[in-house]
Amino acid sequence: MTPTATNIPEADQYEALAPVYDRWIAGGHYQEWAEFIAARLPASDTAPRRVLDLCCGTGTLAELLAERGFAVTGVDRSPAMLREARQRLPEDTSLVCAELLEFRPDSVFDGVVCTFDSINYLVEDGELTIAFSTAHRALRSGGVFVFDVNTGHKLEHVFGDSHYGDDLDDFAYVWRNTYTPSTRRITFDITVFRQRSDGAYDRKTEHHDQRWFTHAEIEAAASAVGLEVAEVVDDYGTKPPGSTTLRESWVLRKP
Repeated sequence: MTPTATNIPEADQYEALAPVYDRWIAGGHYQEWAEFIAARLPASDTAPRRVLDLCCGTGTLAELLAERGFAVTGVDRSPAMLREARQRLPEDTSLVCAELLEFRPDSVFDGVVCTFDSINYLVEDGELTIAFSTAHRALRSGGVFVFDVNTGHKLEHVFGDSHYGDDLDDFAYVWRNTYTPSTRRITFDITVFRQRSDGAYDRKTEHHDQRWFTHAEIEAAASAVGLEVAEVVDDYGTKPPGSTTLRESWVLRKP
């Protein structure tokens, strides 16, 4: 393998991952997530019920919700991820390229979702409240905001200071983690090797930062924007989160 070094502009961190993303995370639990979300969306006098998918990525969850009869609008900051989503979603699906913290919804929705630990990317103080404010603005009265977060246990003890990778035939990756306890942040440096038509490989490295939040921080941000905590469970299931929970699923409601 002879890699060619390529830098990723900060404007689109996912340029390297987008074309291989769905195969890379194959075996994910999107079906269970869609069922969990669909069961919690409020009834509506209008049909179909409308869902705003923040950080929609390649549109896998949006597709599953659309199959269940919901009208979905997807928002993501990455043009590369949205290109993948456009290929799989119905033509009338609205897709918006925008930063989560800058997005201003101009419609009202029955539900807002933000999955696959996208909330953990809000690493600076105050950003969680801004994101929750966006969800509140987008929801009708009685609407719900469903999101998930990686836990402190996962970032510190599962990811931690580790590295790993895999060779998946026409692409391979190396993933390096650096965890900083004092800030509750972790840095992911992900190098992707993709095979070109001439047999050579391009090498692209992406840099991602996450942090974890206490329950008190999430509850305070929700309260600050007028959202009520309706439910917190272990990874889209039925059990409450515990000390070894890896992913928490939250349901907030707009009164």
